[in-house]
Amino acid sequence: MRQRLRRRGAVATLIAAALLVLAACGQGWGTSDVGAGDGKTVNLTYALWDATQQVGYQKSIDIFEKQHPNIHVTIEQIPYGNYPQKLTSEYVSHDAPDLFWVNTPFLANWIQDGMVKDIGPLIKRDHVNMSQYYPALVKLHQHAGKIYGLPKDWDTIALYYNKDYFAQHHVKIPKNLTWNPDGGGTFTPMLKQATTDDKGRSMGAPGFDAGNIKTYALTVANDPQSGYGSFLAMNGAGVLPKPYSKKISLAQPAAQQAFQYYTGLMNKDHVGVPAGEMGPEVAGSTATQLFAEGRVAIYQAGDWNTSTIASSVKFKVGVLPLPAGPQGRVSVFNGLVDAINTASPHPKEAWELEKWLGSPASEKIMGEGGYIWPGIKSLDPLFLQHWKKEGIDLQPFLDEARGKVVNFPVSPGIAVGLVDMANELGPMFLGSTSVADGTRNATIAGNHDLVSFY
Repeated sequence: MRQRLRRRGAVATLIAAALLVLAACGQGWGTSDVGAGDGKTVNLTYALWDATQQVGYQKSIDIFEKQHPNIHVTIEQIPYGNYPQKLTSEYVSHDAPDLFWVNTPFLANWIQDGMVKDIGPLIKRDHVNMSQYYPALVKLHQHAGKIYGLPKDWDTIALYYNKDYFAQHHVKIPKNLTWNPDGGGTFTPMLKQATTDDKGRSMGAPGFDAGNIKTYALTVANDPQSGYGSFLAMNGAGVLPKPYSKKISLAQPAAQQAFQYYTGLMNKDHVGVPAGEMGPEVAGSTATQLFAEGRVAIYQAGDWNTSTIASSVKFKVGVLPLPAGPQGRVSVFNGLVDAINTASPHPKEAWELEKWLGSPASEKIMGEGGYIWPGIKSLDPLFLQHWKKEGIDLQPFLDEARGKVVNFPVSPGIAVGLVDMANELGPMFLGSTSVADGTRNATIAGNHDLVSFY
């Protein structure tokens, strides 16, 4: 995302061509157990996409290199928009990095195509303590009895809000934020109070001018992670019925009910920025920019946005938990691992680096620096304390991680499927087609992609 800003929610990556090429090439080329026993320096390449986190990882790797004087590590930062294509094509041409970040949308394809190494035997041999990590993170990166990386971070979804704006307009925050498909709950009334016109009048107040809304309460995103994914889960639905499913489940009644509520915030209640007034096709109108400019009061997003928000806003930022739905408060949960390239000529050294990056010592550096929530549960306070000192209390993200979560959908073809599904859901978010038609069309497109990759 990093551009971690785009990392997980924005799955609109054009990886189809590269993945198809890889699939056509079959499995990897095996490994060569060339170590440093000959006294020569082994040069490893470590690929990631987030420039901000790169600073922290360089600090960690500097220590690793002192402990392993025969290993030199070069960090290769690849922009996220080009990350899966570049990595896949490099693998096909026998030139991929030895170790690289894996985002969930790419995981299943890279497993299927033999690109990422099963580290289960190495974990067992070296007695790595897997209980130190969040169980959901470990499970996310397992398949068919194998595991493809040590958890290095996690994220959940919550609501950043403009504390100065809330105070100025006397927006009341309910003790328990709730929603349900029939429009009840405390969330929508709060959003209406947080939507104001050019005279500073809240929606519903005498004289409110619906034709001149200056500040909307929030943004509504066509995004399975930072947008609708958690609302689906809170109504008992999901993009997939289970991991590695071949079928999309967006057309199920529970999913349609959740979409009806979520898109209704924009198209019926008019508390969300209207579709067409934000997004990559409209200059200067990303959700982050609109939040920083005061055009929206609440930004529903993942915690990976904290650095960007802190550096771009001129007001105090608070964080609220997601509103609890019919099945309680549930956040989409995700995280990254480092994967070993199965074709790396230095698998021993790559495993040493992976162990280090997944160790308490390295994750402590990343947590203390405010780069990530460490994948090791006991280190959570470090990240929290860093941002409290910066004036932002991220406790709601942590509360959600320790509450009910649902993992990001994983299945072969899901990266391409999510792109095509977003395109088919687009008219529904615009309000130009019904939820029934939008979810049906998205299901057809997604199913086609999943079947194509199986």
